[in-house]
Amino acid sequence: LAAAKSHMLTQDNDELAGAIIDKQNANSYRSEYNNEGYFARVMYDYSNKYFFSASFRRDASSRFHTKHRWGNFWSLGGAWIVTRENFMAGTQKWLDNLKFKVSIGSQGNDNIGNFRYTNTYTIENANGEVSTVFKNKGSENITWETNSNFNTGIEFSIFRGVLSGGIEYFLRRTTDMLLSFPTPPSMGYSSYYANVGDMRNSGVEIELNFMPINREHVQWNINLNMTHLRNKITMLPPERRNKEVDGYYGYTSGSTFYGEGLPMYTFYMKKYAGVSDEGKSMWYMNELDKDKKPTGRRVTTTEYAKASDYLCGNPIPDLYGGFGTGLNFYGFDLSAAFTYQIGGLAYDSGYAAAMYSPANKSTGQNWHKDILKAWSPENPASNIPRLQYEDQDQNGMSDRFLLNASYLNLQNINFGYTLPKSWTAKFGVDKLRIYLSCENVWYWSKRQGFDPRYSYSGTTSQASYSPVRTISGGIKLQF
Repeated sequence: LAAAKSHMLTQDNDELAGAIIDKQNANSYRSEYNNEGYFARVMYDYSNKYFFSASFRRDASSRFHTKHRWGNFWSLGGAWIVTRENFMAGTQKWLDNLKFKVSIGSQGNDNIGNFRYTNTYTIENANGEVSTVFKNKGSENITWETNSNFNTGIEFSIFRGVLSGGIEYFLRRTTDMLLSFPTPPSMGYSSYYANVGDMRNSGVEIELNFMPINREHVQWNINLNMTHLRNKITMLPPERRNKEVDGYYGYTSGSTFYGEGLPMYTFYMKKYAGVSDEGKSMWYMNELDKDKKPTGRRVTTTEYAKASDYLCGNPIPDLYGGFGTGLNFYGFDLSAAFTYQIGGLAYDSGYAAAMYSPANKSTGQNWHKDILKAWSPENPASNIPRLQYEDQDQNGMSDRFLLNASYLNLQNINFGYTLPKSWTAKFGVDKLRIYLSCENVWYWSKRQGFDPRYSYSGTTSQASYSPVRTISGGIKLQF
């Protein structure tokens, strides 16, 4: 429920009745979301070395039509602690634990918003009479998106915990993907939700923990985790394959091409070809013969509208994870944690917005300092186009603004001192620690101000702030 009025009598009275001019934009709405589920699970272990589990659940969601509201999901899992077998007795001097595990199962996803299965309307004023205006197109046939997961791996510990960790392979197959499917504007609506196809995610996760020093008063540990992920759309129904690009069939949505055999969120945009001899932006286009059929060759053009769109990579990194270390020394403790990503692409929209051409309507906006490197007769080797008044295409969307999304982030540093228990016991305190902590200490990426960390689709926004650096300290008491 919301309403607004202006011209208040006094700042102390913040009621609607305390202002005199009605903004005439009062509004209210109600949204409903209901779900219902039934769940059963069985767990069993034999001789404390063989473990089994199974589950089944049946769920319903109000976000789907009553004909397609229910979904069935299940799981099976098992584990084997190999080191508890008699034939492993000879390894006990160096192998503390070796565990093999495997699981398979499915789960449902209905995260699409409410009332997507039916048409929705807004109520409008038509010369004092009630009218309705179409808002969103519904799709009665949408149903649960299903994620089927397979995981297998090992956990280990050797030399009394000096080195421990795990290696795991995962495979997730998503069927009946729920996505907003774009439509031509002539349809009267821009998109509707549909189960548009199947997708596969697979990869390897590795976690390692190393403790080179583990004494009574001194402990030092080092940790590392990494994930390698590969993603692919494995199936799109024929009605979704309305476009062919470089041998892949699918559909476009904005600057993304969803195609069979390609990663999700594959960038689809114009390719930047540098700067012409006159300093204008150039892009690639497909050469056409006299019958206006592609010849297979690419040529350049300075007209943005004539440039062709191409597949330009995807945001999925080759490797991502974190690493850190911790040291305890006679009551003092120091730890640091890093996160990282290697590979992948992201669109630097903030940089693109700051590399615009001058225009009367844009007076007062900021430029990036790279504008000083723009093409000029004195700087003809620049890859940045010349400044030309009202050149609306100078910073048009293209792979010129696609950057390597690798980054390294010093996430936090903690330093503290714990007073000896023999001191704190004298005044009834079991543990007293004095500490100083800093979050988001340092961040490195391809370009200063470029932060690809918070988008799976490779999009960024100059209007979104990165996490701020926070320094804090305190005293922690435990009784």
